[in-house]
Amino acid sequence: MGTEESGTQRLAGTYLRLLQYAHPYWPWILVVLLLSLLTAFLSILPAQVLGIAVNEVTGFGSGAPRRVGPEIGSVVPHRTVLPLAPYLREAVGHASYTWLRAADPAVVVAAVLVCAFLTLYVVGKAVSILQESTMARIGQSLIHDMRSRMYAHVQRLSVRYFEDRQTGEVMSRVINDVNALERVIVGPVVALLTDLGRLGWVLYFCLSWDWSLTLLSLASAPVILLSTWIVSKALRRNSLARQHKTGELNGLIQANISGIRLIKSFAREDYELARFNEKSREASRINVRLADIFAVYRPWIDLLNQVGYVVVLGMGSVKVLRGGLDPGTFVVFLQYMPMLFGPITGVTRFYDQVQGALASGTRLFEVLDTEPEIRVVPQPVLLADVDGDIRFDRVHFGYRADTEALSDVTLHAAPGELVALVGPSGAGKTTLVNLIARFYDPTGGAVLVDGVDIRQADVMSLRRQMAIVSQNPYLFFDTAIYNLRYGRLDATDEEVVEAAKAANAHDFIMRLADGYDTFIGEWGVKLSGGERQRLSIARAILADTPILILDEATASVDSATERLIQEAVGKLVQNRTTFAIAHRLSTIQHADQILVLDGGQIVERGKHEDLLGREGVYARLHQIQFAAPEQPSTDWTE
Repeated sequence: MGTEESGTQRLAGTYLRLLQYAHPYWPWILVVLLLSLLTAFLSILPAQVLGIAVNEVTGFGSGAPRRVGPEIGSVVPHRTVLPLAPYLREAVGHASYTWLRAADPAVVVAAVLVCAFLTLYVVGKAVSILQESTMARIGQSLIHDMRSRMYAHVQRLSVRYFEDRQTGEVMSRVINDVNALERVIVGPVVALLTDLGRLGWVLYFCLSWDWSLTLLSLASAPVILLSTWIVSKALRRNSLARQHKTGELNGLIQANISGIRLIKSFAREDYELARFNEKSREASRINVRLADIFAVYRPWIDLLNQVGYVVVLGMGSVKVLRGGLDPGTFVVFLQYMPMLFGPITGVTRFYDQVQGALASGTRLFEVLDTEPEIRVVPQPVLLADVDGDIRFDRVHFGYRADTEALSDVTLHAAPGELVALVGPSGAGKTTLVNLIARFYDPTGGAVLVDGVDIRQADVMSLRRQMAIVSQNPYLFFDTAIYNLRYGRLDATDEEVVEAAKAANAHDFIMRLADGYDTFIGEWGVKLSGGERQRLSIARAILADTPILILDEATASVDSATERLIQEAVGKLVQNRTTFAIAHRLSTIQHADQILVLDGGQIVERGKHEDLLGREGVYARLHQIQFAAPEQPSTDWTE
């Protein structure tokens, strides 16, 4: 019981938290609520017109003859007339003595009743349309606000968050879960309030006509509410499971589409299809469980409603036959029965929508409540036009608490220096440059740029001072010029072309189908590895930042392409503080300082000739590389 109560409290807290997003729209929400009350009132009036018509046709009364004429309501001997009757009697009288003097009184009555029914129906529907339209605009505005806030928060999350999760799962939360909330924030509340408003009017009239019959008609309401409470627990559990499975399925699809070349190269289509089918079947089983719940639940609720309806039909018929209730009022009573049960079934509908949507809300707040590891201090230092002086002061860092990726690293790169990082795989080279960009924060020590601890700096201003060229550069599914201009959004076409020429990219771009306006595919799949690399270098040249990070920029390309890349990099590193992770030692022989990392520590440092003379780790790496044939000789550090 405690678990269920805590779950209910969590859902209530989630829902109240979601309603906070509606705060800026309360004036419009108030308008919608007023329209909903007006809709509720107008929706019950046509039934009264129908009841008045029945009374006029039957001429019901204790031994009274059938009457047809302007005296609407006069045929009811013992009961209070229907509320609309006096107004329609006045309308009939006015029409009879002004516009329709020569008409048959029965025709006048019929005309007034038909016009009244149509008018009330049309006006009610018009107000309802206005309410729905306004509510839709509010709902979409709320979804936009929530999606924007969600996306902004996701962008602030640390790199580690995305390393631990599938891209498709994150996408599912930003898109699917946020969209699901449209069904819970405004719509169900307004619909429920409309039902409650209608219930208030109906109860008022029905109790005034026959309180015992009214209470009898509500006898099944407690059973309906109890059934709803029992079913809601299963709905909540399965709805949350469905959202998780949907996220997993999206993640699998996204991963397979991104890795389609790898899948095809290993002929793993059947294997991936089997994985997809397994995930899809799991999601289908959950949806079937939900469908089974509704398949039993909704007919059960309908049966309870019909029981109440049958009871009223039987008892009401007896009252009419005994003269205790006029037939017109009884007809209205039967018309109002669905409206009495409407709020009860509305609660069930509310639960149907809210249970699934609140599962999405729970997942959404799991993301929003995730604190970025990169904390922002209250008054961060804005970095602008930095010289590029970078220091590591006894820096420690670990991806896990029990293992250090960097241990007691101290270094200094003066403005304009080229610092080369070499060492075996897993030595900590990429981790070191990731700390400069503040993708992670050190667990000990400090990283300083121009004397400022970057933990005290504004993160955006810090990263605007650096450009990163990675071994596998990311290129957007867009044109070549869009990807180039991403380095500096306000760059002119001429500046983009100059940067491309400096990166030895202009010629191959011009050979593309549409030149700079050619779509290059996701990750630049329509380009070769060397072409993607040169686009990335051109992007960095265009950014024109004082700090540059090169993460094995010349790895995994052929010698001819490497020479072009080395030439482009040689132009890029000029007058910039550069950290270069070097896979091929031939490219960093003239670096200002070479740092040799092993096991997360700097084990050697110095210039190329000095390190060779020490016959240590660097010398062994150099000997291994230059023992292989066809080593490129170009050195972009000259």
